[in-house]
Amino acid sequence: MLEKGGNASSEEVDQDSISLQKPIMVYDGNCSFCRFWVSKWQNLASEEVDFVPYQQLPKLYYGVTRQQFSRSVYLVTKYRRLHGAAAVFEVLAIGGDDSWNRIYYNVVLADTFFEAAYRVVANNRDFFFWLTKLFYTDARAFK
Repeated sequence: MLEKGGNASSEEVDQDSISLQKPIMVYDGNCSFCRFWVSKWQNLASEEVDFVPYQQLPKLYYGVTRQQFSRSVYLVTKYRRLHGAAAVFEVLAIGGDDSWNRIYYNVVLADTFFEAAYRVVANNRDFFFWLTKLFYTDARAFK
């Protein structure tokens, strides 16, 4: 079935073989920054969310292209697709910490701010991974 976390495999999975009984967080399996943070989110929500590198998915998966997946994490559920900060905060909420979701949806312009911040980080992953390794010693194991 699906490999949870780890390095991306070149083996593609058929969309029909993937059940959406649980939400699926799709991320860039070739990105060390992404793999590190996904490992943190898995610690919180691995029982409730599947984590899959986009490289294992079909070229078009639930209306999202690989190019879109390469730029942002996505959370695919039975009823919606979230990406960027909204997807991250939803996974955190599923894992038990809904404080970021409450801010995102209830504070005026918070969603705009968080999405802009997400875009800055996503566009500069190498730099932010370098910063992450300064503050999280366990990040140094990710290549």
